[in-house]
Parts: sequence; C-alpha cells; structure tokens
Amino acid sequence: MSEKKKNSANPSLVIGIMGFIAGIILLFFSDSWQIGLFGSIASLGVAIKGYQEMKASKKVD
Repeated sequence: MSEKKKNSANPSLVIGIMGFIAGIILLFFSDSWQIGLFGSIASLGVAIKGYQEMKASKKVD
C-alpha cells in the first residue's frame, strides 16, 4: 500500500464524525430530537467502522 494511501483520511471516518456532530446539534437545538438521537447513534457506528478500517490498513505493513 502506498504511503500516500496510508496517510490520507478515511472518508467514512470523516463523514461519521460530521454526522455525529450534526446529530448532537439536532438533539439539543431542534424539536426533532428523535432524529438527532438515532442519527448520532448511526453516525457513530459509521465513524467506528471507519476507525477500525484505518487501523487495519496501517497494520498491513
């Protein structure tokens, strides 16, 4: 695996973190708190999966 590929950000990790932050904002600052709660839980799952993939790709060498 190339050095550039290992040092780049994982898109699923970035999207998961951004979705988690958006879910927390919806949870506290909106009337649709259910969407914020479940959205943040789902986005946290995406972020965790992205983090695991990032760790696995760095261990391959």
